[in-house]
Amino acid sequence: MKSKILAKGRSICFMIMALLVLSTGIPAMSPRAEAAYFPPNSPDGAYLKDLVLIYSGYYNPANYGGEDISAWPREQFKPYTAFVDKQGNRQDTFFQEFLFLGLNSPYGHSFHRETDVSKAGVKQDWEWFLDRIFTSEMLQLNALNEETKQTAQELNRPDFKSKVVIMVPFANEIVTNFGDVDGDGISENLTTLAGRDKVTRWYIDQVIQRFNQKNYSHLELSGFYWLKEDMDTTKTDEVQLVKNTANYIHGKGDYIFCWIPWSRAYAATQWASFNFDFAILQPNHFMNRDNTTTPETIKNSANKSNQAGMGVEIEFDGQIMRSDKFRERFYDYLNGGVEYGYMNNSILAYYQDARGLYELTRNPDVGYPIYADIYRFVKGIYKGDTQVSTTLNTFDSRRFAGSSSAMTSNAADTVMQGKASMKVDFGLYATSLVTGYYGQDFALKDWSPFDSFRVDVFNPASETGAVTIIIGDENGKQHYRYASLFKNSWNTVRIPISDLINGTGGASQEPGTVPIDVSRIAYIKLVQRNNSHYRALPNTYYFDSMRLVQEDGIRLNDLEWLTFGGNTSVSLSKTKDTINEQNTAIRIDYGAYNVSQAWMEAPTHFKIQDWSGQQSFKADIYNPNGAVMNLGLKFTDSSNQTYYKRVVLQPGQWNTIQVPIADLASGANATADEGTSTALNVQSMKRVDFYQRNNSHYLAMPNYLYIDNVRLGVRE
Repeated sequence: MKSKILAKGRSICFMIMALLVLSTGIPAMSPRAEAAYFPPNSPDGAYLKDLVLIYSGYYNPANYGGEDISAWPREQFKPYTAFVDKQGNRQDTFFQEFLFLGLNSPYGHSFHRETDVSKAGVKQDWEWFLDRIFTSEMLQLNALNEETKQTAQELNRPDFKSKVVIMVPFANEIVTNFGDVDGDGISENLTTLAGRDKVTRWYIDQVIQRFNQKNYSHLELSGFYWLKEDMDTTKTDEVQLVKNTANYIHGKGDYIFCWIPWSRAYAATQWASFNFDFAILQPNHFMNRDNTTTPETIKNSANKSNQAGMGVEIEFDGQIMRSDKFRERFYDYLNGGVEYGYMNNSILAYYQDARGLYELTRNPDVGYPIYADIYRFVKGIYKGDTQVSTTLNTFDSRRFAGSSSAMTSNAADTVMQGKASMKVDFGLYATSLVTGYYGQDFALKDWSPFDSFRVDVFNPASETGAVTIIIGDENGKQHYRYASLFKNSWNTVRIPISDLINGTGGASQEPGTVPIDVSRIAYIKLVQRNNSHYRALPNTYYFDSMRLVQEDGIRLNDLEWLTFGGNTSVSLSKTKDTINEQNTAIRIDYGAYNVSQAWMEAPTHFKIQDWSGQQSFKADIYNPNGAVMNLGLKFTDSSNQTYYKRVVLQPGQWNTIQVPIADLASGANATADEGTSTALNVQSMKRVDFYQRNNSHYLAMPNYLYIDNVRLGVRE
């Protein structure tokens, strides 16, 4: 095995370096010249690149509507082996590498470490998993084989096969009665390293024997995966068990042994010392259930992987379709892959809960676009999230007025983004509601340029809830959107603008929807009724981040992990206190200079330089200075041609400033007394400056402001 030969070579190098240190007293150079991810398609990693996790363990069907959600029938593998369109037609190859693993058996035992012997896995459990994945039915590996074969045939790729990696369960040292694996009539005792080695080797032999007996036409066994996600280095036997397992696997043939430790696993970065062929680090950003994670988590995890020669895990589960908060977190992984280079330069694993990718294809409106972006990411052609939002109301300070049937308040303890949400206590009425009005509670009445209206709703109850959102125009015509709300969770209610225009998307629970004039939106109502379609009144829900979304915009810099540059007269700082969307914004303190400027420059502060397909450059800017102030914008293309525009910022509020791309392309409507403005090459934009001048057009300096959500999109 090539990796074994290389490992021997590395050992010789270490010996030579040690001799150099002893003989000369000079520290030897590290064999690793510079930081790098573990590379994709490496012979040391069995030429693996994108390893998708297939959970085949036991999930109680009673918790999933009677369905065995990890059975893996053939049709569920189709959108994995092939990229399919919305009609399910194969368009291209997709994943070729599959990791089969499980967490529990139907006997109430775990494949992980357990401190309670009654929950620790034994032979019965391990055999159950083997029987499950090597079934004679058209499920699991059989199903993957047939779908891989079908994809190869339909796409005329006769060489197309899938590579398989299979988990190694953890042999718990507390088990004294594992079961007999060698036929001597004596149940194995795992309190000794020898016992743990024996059952682990038996399992590995079983995998290899069963796989070979199946003689799959389109599957190859690439190796094994160590299931336990951390390493207790205080236990000598545990470390030795892993090393012994690695050596045994390598001695059985050309198989790899890999590991995917969690983000805070002790000794994760020392993976090579345990004889793993490679390791992939979990960022654990998506699964974080509180507000302690930001896109900086991806940055830090990527850096850790890069420094330790590890790969990166991409992570999501079913919440990606329920809540835009989790959708945003997932896109942090994809955007980070572009920003930090791991999309094309690292081996990757994909955690998707039980069958997440398949579920994405079953939801054409919300799920399928995510599925398509994962495909682009796997193929290395993903460029960035094309979904940008414009805020209607953050509810940080301005909430809808209460009514006799419902009271509103700002809640700082239950928040989707920013500092507060709007808590609505609905009263015991036949109809309980609150209303927000254009000009008072939101500042944009023409919604025609956008693709959807969205609002995040938290249901604090331990049962499914519901809310109706009524959107009305100036003529009093209304759209009724009835939305179920998952229990104890944030839910994003999405209403396509096309449904508002066409009068579609209504539900039987709330009849009366008609086409409305989306260029003249007048009010938004949040409604509860005293009937069986809703939680019993009185009840409480929280609303946050009411916004309009455009599906094909461009995020230039949302200030989540990137910042700005600036000259010596400005001070730049990230802030979580004054933000318009997601987690952070940037505060710019302008000093008392003739020109005080901050800037974003490609490629450091934004990646997309071709702006030709968009209508407007936009940014959200908060003016805290107590008076109307101006801000100067300077646009520069790659030929150093410039365009100047001065914009007005109202005090004590977020201002969405925008400059038409057509003006940049033609040089029209520039502010004449700011500088020399000419037509720019909008296909190759280089820099945008946000500046203040020490003259009568500007507020006296020093002053400051906040910037968030710099983007390209529709004209508002």
